[in-house]
Amino acid sequence: MPDTRSSSQSSPDIDTSKQFAEVLQNVFRSIDVNPDNVDYGICRRGFQYISGANRAKQMEVFTGVGPNEFEVISAIAEDRSFAFLKPSKVLIVKMPSTLHEAPLDKLKTVLERKLNYLPSHPSRSVVCTNAHMNRSIRFDNSEFVPDMLLSLRDISERTNEPSMFLLIGECAFSQNEAILRDKLKKITVELPDLVVVMMIVIQEDTPFNLPQQKSTAWEFFKSHGTLLSQKEFLTLCTDLSEPICLGKSITIGGHTWCHLAAVEYFIWVREVGGNLIDINNSGTDSSMRGMLFPEIRMGEVDAMFDKAISAFKDSIVLFFERLGESFETGEIDEAIGQLKISWTNCQGRLTGGMKDMAYDRYQCWLQKYVLPRHKRKLSIVLPDIPALSRPCLDARGGNSTQTTRTNTCVVALASLTVAPSHSSSSPSPCSSEVLSSSDDAIYGTGDVYIREI
Repeated sequence: MPDTRSSSQSSPDIDTSKQFAEVLQNVFRSIDVNPDNVDYGICRRGFQYISGANRAKQMEVFTGVGPNEFEVISAIAEDRSFAFLKPSKVLIVKMPSTLHEAPLDKLKTVLERKLNYLPSHPSRSVVCTNAHMNRSIRFDNSEFVPDMLLSLRDISERTNEPSMFLLIGECAFSQNEAILRDKLKKITVELPDLVVVMMIVIQEDTPFNLPQQKSTAWEFFKSHGTLLSQKEFLTLCTDLSEPICLGKSITIGGHTWCHLAAVEYFIWVREVGGNLIDINNSGTDSSMRGMLFPEIRMGEVDAMFDKAISAFKDSIVLFFERLGESFETGEIDEAIGQLKISWTNCQGRLTGGMKDMAYDRYQCWLQKYVLPRHKRKLSIVLPDIPALSRPCLDARGGNSTQTTRTNTCVVALASLTVAPSHSSSSPSPCSSEVLSSSDDAIYGTGDVYIREI
C-alpha cells in the first residue's frame, strides 16, 4: 500500500546517514572482522533501530544475522541488551528504558544489601556478590546480555575458580513473551548453577504508535516550535486533577504517550543440585506468578523469594567448597537474613519510569520528525572511489596498500548517498545504493531483516 504521508515526514534523515558512516569507520578499528565479509544492509537496519529512529518499539528481532554482522551491531549497540542465537542467525536487541529497568532496580538494591556481607577470613578467599545490569555472557554458539545477572566471585586471587551465576532477571516491556521465554530457556541450559529465574512482563493498554503527520498531536507540538522540558511536557497532561499514577494514561496533545495495563512477575526457583529450571513448568512448587499492577498480589512471589534466599545460601556454601573452604550454614544465615521487598515502592518506581518513557517517546519523535531542522533536503554524496584504488581497511582497522580486493567497508560508506527525491517512495536514480530513511525504513515495516513483534 502506498505511503500517503507527505515527503516532509519521510525525507531522508541526513544526520543518521552521516552518523552511520562515521560509526562504521570507528567500529572496524575495534573489532576483528574482515569488512569484506559483512552484510551492511543488516548492520544499517540495526544502526537505525539502535540510534533511536523508532522508540515506538522496545525490541527488534533481526534474522539472517551472521557472526560478522553480530560483531558490528553489538559494537554499535554498546550497553544495549541483546541475545544472539548463532545457529538460527537470530539477533534480539532491546532498548534500555527507565520503565523496563525499574522493577529490577529495586531487586538489585535489596539483593546487594543482603548479600554484601559474606563471611571471610584473613589470608583466605574473599567472596563477593555482584548484581550486574546488562552484562554480556558468551557461550560457544550464543551470547546474551540479560537485564540482570547475580553472580558470586572470589576476589582474593588465590584461585582461578570462575564466577557462579545464581539469578537471571529479564523484564519484557511491550514484547513478545514467547520470545523472552525462549531466550530464558537457552540461558538456563548454558548456566546450570542458576537457582533463580525471574521474568517481569509489563503490558501497555494498547500498542504504542507515533503521532501521524498533520494529526492533532503533530499540530499541537509543532505550534510550540521547540522541545519542551520534561516538566513542561508533563504539566500539559490532559487530566491533572490527580497526580500521574500507574492507573492513568499520560495523554498530552491528544495523543497517549504511555498507558500501562498490567505488570506481572514470574519466578522459578530450584534447589542446589536439583534439576535445571524448566521455564515451561508453571503452577508447581518451583514456580509462582504474581501481579504488581493493577493491584498488588505478590504473596506467592514473596514465598518463592524465601525459597530463593535458601537456595542462595546453599549456593554460597557450595562455592566456598569449590574454593577448598567450608563455612557453617549459621554464619551465612547471620550474614544474609531474610529478603523483604516493598512492592508499593516498586509501584512508585514504575510510575517514575512511565513518566520517563512518555517523555522519551515524545522527545525522539519531535526531534526526528517535527522540528524544522529535520526537514532539510540537502544532499550528502560521498565520492565514488574506483574499486581498485580504494584504500583497504584490515580487520584491526589499520590502512593497507593492498589493491587486489575491493574494500567493502568503503563501498558501503560510498553507498550512503542521500540525495533529494522527487517523491517519498522513489529512490534517487543513482548507481550507488541509497540509504533510505523513509518512514517505511525508520518504522521498521516491509523489511526482510526485521520482524516487528
